[in-house]
Amino acid sequence: MRRLIITLIALGLLVSVFPGCAAEKQPPAYPRIIVDDLGRNVTIPEKPARIISLYPSFTETLFALGAGEKVVGVTKYCDYPPEASQKEQVGGVTTVDLEKVVTLNPDLILVDARLQKELVNGLENFGLTVVALYPKNLEEIIENIRLIGKVTGYEQEAQKLTADIEKRVKFITDRTKRLADSERPRVFYLVWYDPLKTMGPGSLVDELLQFAGGQNIAADAKEEVAAYSFEMVVHRNPQVIILAGGSMMSITVDELKALEQWQVIDAVKQDRVYMIDAALIAGARPRIVDGLEMITKCLHPEL
Repeated sequence: MRRLIITLIALGLLVSVFPGCAAEKQPPAYPRIIVDDLGRNVTIPEKPARIISLYPSFTETLFALGAGEKVVGVTKYCDYPPEASQKEQVGGVTTVDLEKVVTLNPDLILVDARLQKELVNGLENFGLTVVALYPKNLEEIIENIRLIGKVTGYEQEAQKLTADIEKRVKFITDRTKRLADSERPRVFYLVWYDPLKTMGPGSLVDELLQFAGGQNIAADAKEEVAAYSFEMVVHRNPQVIILAGGSMMSITVDELKALEQWQVIDAVKQDRVYMIDAALIAGARPRIVDGLEMITKCLHPEL
């Protein structure tokens, strides 16, 4: 027994002197290598302390993760949350002031892979770390939130946020997937009034309408953002009309319902014309799930 006790004491001393022997050594948190939405391998050398976001939805995601204090630059369109508009502005989405960006000395820049692809090489020529993102559907939005969490060091916050989004989406889709086609109302999403424009196949709006238990009357359009004649609207006769609310919409719900030619449409007859903030529906941001919930309330208030 005495020999056993001596042995245990000796082992304890070894563990205290050489703690690495007691547990497997953990790999360093940084550098991290990720693949962005342009298919580029991007190395994040250390946890970013000065971040510039050149797209509103990425700015919103950073604040939602708790990384707002690390943001040193945004575009003039980054207005959510309100604190974002207090950050240094470096121009618009397509009119970025590169000199100002460099002056802010960022160690991470988030750009939109579709609208700002040409900026990537210019920024990298200054030795800056650039991650390009372009989520096209709800699944990719969730993946991008996790990716932003990974590159910024807010992985746990990203996991918590995306788990909440997935839970809320599942709550809706578990109910709407049981609906028969006859229970899925025909929907016209109006993104522009004069001329009429809507969102077609492949768009985030089209996906959200399906998740919410609706049928997009423009699901067979030839373009993602599609011109749509009033005659076609009358022919498809939507049971619900949703207006994309915001500064781009030039007509209100009451004004549209008051137009004589629109009163032949079921949605107007049944007073099922709504307006939803376009930022909640068309933007690749955490609040997209709020938009999905609002659409579902419009289509299926009983759910």
